[in-house]
Amino acid sequence: MSLLAEVLFSAEKIEIDQINQKVPELKLSIEKIKSELVEYTDNVYIKYSGRPKENRSLLRTAQNLEEEIGTLHKHAENVTKKELLKSNKELCEHIDTLNTIDLSLKLVLQLCEVNEKLIEYTTLQTRKEYLKCKQIICHLEDTLDAIPQDEQLQIVEELKVVVRERRIGLINEIENVFKQKIIIDKDDNVATIKIISVTDSLEQALLAMFYNESVIFVLSNLAKFLWNNFFIPIVDNIVDIKCEQNEIYFLIKLEIIDNNKKSVYNEVFSNLKILLEFLENLNFPLSSTFTTLEYIGCDIRDNLSELLIKHCLEDTIPSTVEGLKNYKVVIEETEKLEKTLRQHKMFAENTTSLIEYANNIDILFINKKCKEYSVESEQIMKKDLHNLTEVGVPYNPDNPLGCEVDQFLQCCVSKNVLELLNYCEKILQTAIKGTDVNAGRLLVTVQNIFRNYTKFVPEYHNKMLKTIPQQVALFHNNCLYISHKLTEWNGIYLMKLPSTLNISSIDFEVEICQLRQTGSELFSSYVKGQINQINEIMKGSGLDGDIIKELQPVTEKCVKQCLRQQELLRTVWHKVLSYSIYNKTIGIILNSLCNCLIKSITNFNDISSVVAEQLVEVIQIVLSRGPKLFTNSKEISIYVPLWYKLNEISFVLNSNLIDINDRWADGKGPLALQFKPLELKKLIIALFKASDRRDAMLAKIQD
Repeated sequence: MSLLAEVLFSAEKIEIDQINQKVPELKLSIEKIKSELVEYTDNVYIKYSGRPKENRSLLRTAQNLEEEIGTLHKHAENVTKKELLKSNKELCEHIDTLNTIDLSLKLVLQLCEVNEKLIEYTTLQTRKEYLKCKQIICHLEDTLDAIPQDEQLQIVEELKVVVRERRIGLINEIENVFKQKIIIDKDDNVATIKIISVTDSLEQALLAMFYNESVIFVLSNLAKFLWNNFFIPIVDNIVDIKCEQNEIYFLIKLEIIDNNKKSVYNEVFSNLKILLEFLENLNFPLSSTFTTLEYIGCDIRDNLSELLIKHCLEDTIPSTVEGLKNYKVVIEETEKLEKTLRQHKMFAENTTSLIEYANNIDILFINKKCKEYSVESEQIMKKDLHNLTEVGVPYNPDNPLGCEVDQFLQCCVSKNVLELLNYCEKILQTAIKGTDVNAGRLLVTVQNIFRNYTKFVPEYHNKMLKTIPQQVALFHNNCLYISHKLTEWNGIYLMKLPSTLNISSIDFEVEICQLRQTGSELFSSYVKGQINQINEIMKGSGLDGDIIKELQPVTEKCVKQCLRQQELLRTVWHKVLSYSIYNKTIGIILNSLCNCLIKSITNFNDISSVVAEQLVEVIQIVLSRGPKLFTNSKEISIYVPLWYKLNEISFVLNSNLIDINDRWADGKGPLALQFKPLELKKLIIALFKASDRRDAMLAKIQD
């Protein structure tokens, strides 16, 4: 072996001996310092004894051990490069032990660092350096959470509790600082905010609150207080705002003067600017790019934009063309306010723009007008229906329809219908002269007014329409007259509107159908109610069943009651409804009474001559009073299908078999037109006793 080789071998031998000697010593030292550190931490933070300076001594010892471990690692790396160490099992074991010691030492160093940071935290908290305190708390939480589970000692969990207590204590302290520096108060209609002038600790508190957090609860609560007690009252009420300032504090006080009235827009804008100027006194940085006012703005900006638009700017929209020309002033003031809101960070770039809203004044103007039209139309609809007037052309008996197709048959309508039609006609005249957008909007408004008529009027006048026949007839006429006028307007106005209107329908066909249907349904429902009343009255007339021994006085009373009901309808309907509708309607009702009488009489199995005479008298009441219900009594048979049959049944009740036979005339006489053979046979059997003559008569009655 050469001299150089011997020297290298000797050097390696020395390094191995050093490693073999030092590793066990280091292991013992690490275990000792680890035990001492746990005991120290327990004494300081659990038992509240011991001194912080002991931690620094332990930290220096741990740092020295860290250097020794580093040196041994280097020696071990050098030795393991030689072929000599391949068979040295003892050295490999020492290297593994060294790695384990290294992990233990890292834990020791972490615990030392935690203890050192807790000492530093106490000092910083005394100096009210809250941001650094918060940073230390966050760092300690990360450090303790990063310790591997298999390395954790009981003291680690205890330290986590200590750090958590420090966090809670810090939060309580900085929140108290905020409450001491920013004092808010609400008493009845007066709200105040006071900001103490010396704000170093407040700025530190806010920085600490925002560090590593997304929500600052005290600022969110302040934003809510500002919204409810300053922003909303400024816009929605008449208020008085005063600011006060001295060396000690800044103060703003808002008093609501009138809860039921709003300030005009320029007063609202002025008061908002006063509030924003005051809020600059608490505009502290929360980070390098974010401030307290931006934070408050994030909470309220969207609501504030909506509040200003809906509760302030909407009120500035003019109702006249002259007002529209002068709206430029409002636009300029709105632009200044929005600029101020952005300067004070209350509005962001993506906040709904006030000035964009104000610049759309043409659309806003027409929307407001249309809303006013709708509201005014409902006020017209609320007027009494019974204030009536006559419209249409007189009935022409030579015309099968009573008048020409394009004419409206004479009747009465409510005066408010004419007012409503004149009102809507003016809207259409405005639409003809307007732009495409305005014309379409105005047309849709008129369409909606008449659609609303079919819902609003029946609801608003519900009680009257259910109980007063004149009101029902007037509403029916109103609907038909409006639909007639809309048909005219389809040809007069709609042809003059721009052809490029982007709306679903440029005529009134839907409205015409709705009006006719609603008017007819409501009127038909009332007529059915009248028929039902007649049926109910006749149920108590004593004519039910198939046997009648004698006619009760109640029979005549019920029939007269039914006629009296119809005579009342004649009084209120005769001049209200058109000629044809009145006669047709009263004919339907009278026909129901005829039907009750005919069904009851033909249902009897036995009718004595006395009862027959009495029945004739009852029928005669109907035959004498019925024609008087109609405009032309000679036309009764046109409108009452059972009128002839009632006459024939009266004839049968008052005749002998010979007369009946002559009137039957082998199925060709008047009786044959009104009675079926079986029906007439049954009536004859009920009226006449069995005899050869009756049998002969019955035999002649064939289909």
